Amino acid sequence: MSLYFFQNVQPKQGTPGVAQESAPAGAPAQQNPPGSMLTMLLPFLILVPFLFMSFRRQKKEAEARKSLKKGDRVVTQAGLIGELVDMDARIAKVKIAPGTTVQVLANAVSSFEPQAATASKTDKELADLKEAKATADKK
Repeated sequence: MSLYFFQNVQPKQGTPGVAQESAPAGAPAQQNPPGSMLTMLLPFLILVPFLFMSFRRQKKEAEARKSLKKGDRVVTQAGLIGELVDMDARIAKVKIAPGTTVQVLANAVSSFEPQAATASKTDKELADLKEAKATADKK
């Protein structure tokens, strides 16, 4: 496999200031092998998985956005947390405080789930630690 990305182009005959190598009179001119097709396509082959994952993520986010309804707790990409008042294809209105409603782009809004799952997990871990300590004290 060749790792040449560019062709080695020799200067034109008679260019001033460039030393010319003289080849023996019956010998063919030496040519560098052209870059293989794989080498040329390598950057595109690297990009394909990233583009695929990006499109999947955008599709999932769009589906989650469609499932939002009036009254849901949402968070914007800027970090504002509020209640969804209205949402159309392009703009979402979010109530962030009593009497304060902001308009944001609809694709900047996502559902806000508080970290209740991690809180219950920490409570379970704490209960396990207490139980382990109690059994260790009994021994």
